[in-house]
Amino acid sequence: MKVLKKFLLIILTIIFAASPVICFAAYISDGNITSCETPVSADEAELIWSHQFGTSYKNAPSTMTVVDGTVIVMSKNELYKMDAETGKILKRAEMADTPSYSYTSPAYYGGVIYCPLDNGTIQAFNFKTLKSLWVYHDKLGGQSLSPVKYSDGCIYMGFWNDEDQYANFVCLDVTDENKKDTHEEKQAKWTYKSLGGFYWAGCTFSGDCVIVGTDDGTLYANKASKILSLNKNTGKLNDSVSIVGDQRSGITMSGSTAYFVTKAGYLYSIKISNGKFDSDSLRKLALGGASTSTPVIYNKRLYVGVQGKTMNEGTLKVIDAAKLSVIYSAPANGYPQNSILVSDAYFKDTGKIYIYSTYNSSPGGITVYTDSANQTKAVKAELFTPDSDKANYCISSIVCDENGTLFYKNDSGYIFAVGKKGTGKQNFFVRVFNAIINLFKNLFR
Repeated sequence: MKVLKKFLLIILTIIFAASPVICFAAYISDGNITSCETPVSADEAELIWSHQFGTSYKNAPSTMTVVDGTVIVMSKNELYKMDAETGKILKRAEMADTPSYSYTSPAYYGGVIYCPLDNGTIQAFNFKTLKSLWVYHDKLGGQSLSPVKYSDGCIYMGFWNDEDQYANFVCLDVTDENKKDTHEEKQAKWTYKSLGGFYWAGCTFSGDCVIVGTDDGTLYANKASKILSLNKNTGKLNDSVSIVGDQRSGITMSGSTAYFVTKAGYLYSIKISNGKFDSDSLRKLALGGASTSTPVIYNKRLYVGVQGKTMNEGTLKVIDAAKLSVIYSAPANGYPQNSILVSDAYFKDTGKIYIYSTYNSSPGGITVYTDSANQTKAVKAELFTPDSDKANYCISSIVCDENGTLFYKNDSGYIFAVGKKGTGKQNFFVRVFNAIINLFKNLFR
């Protein structure tokens, strides 16, 4: 038996050495950088499948998350688990409410799906069964427009009522205290009330603090808002810094430096240590237009979407993250309001990364940009353009699965799976390969 195991180990080593880089099962779409082999041109890409859940932005499906070969999406008052390869609906479950204009995706952590819903509601579901675990209703209500983030056994997110109304940022312990009650009323561990609330404000973490931005609390977009540092365990205000404009993006950390944008058209950076802001390090860059796009940093370059003179115009800004200066601007077909997706799958061989973005204009497709070290001019192409019956505006972010397939939706109500041509065949071999790997794992236990 030992000889057989050694022989199989040698075969396994050969298989690994001869195989291309593959992102294996249990893949979770989390973050804005992928190393999976995405399609890089229109000639290479194809629409693998599409599925219509709604007819306009008012009833369109949510943005989505990808977990272990499935696409998790909310539509109306139902949660769906779909096969990522075929679009087939595998399971569905009734939710306690509907998503707020479907801007925010369900989140997955530790075998549980967390659904941000309207009227200040968050509902937790078991990933495998889609059985409801608990429901939270916030006392101040509001739209659930900020992404759900997880840290140390708790989830964090903010709500929004109106430009000049109060809303809560909340922390919930994810423990299912009453396993017999599928709709038990979850109580917040703590809440933090802020004027203007939290609109697309994705939090991040520093030490024992959660960092999050706010709206400015007025009907204008260029007044004073704040970045807050709240104690993760108590919600007590640890520190804050004043900035200009509604802060409506995720906050991206690079080392100890946080990067974020505002609707007033500024990119900010500031250093954080143990939840305290270094006010002397605060810098801002005028972008020339509003931004609600979460900054993405790769190889010391920062990528962010910026509005043009109208909603139908925009640019992708490529910025030196250290100097906080624009390297070049790349034209977009509309305002890129999504979180940019970067693929570095080909970087080792070519020195190039591929940057994927949607744009808030019709037809609502995917644009791909190419960037490399020392590049100073834009290289842009249209990767995917929906057919006319599926064309519409789009603020959806793009998520990627282990096969490099790109998933997103636009205001036509369709969700799209765009991948390399022949991806279905590739998926078959990936499944076989994974089965072989699991067989070896079981033999060596």
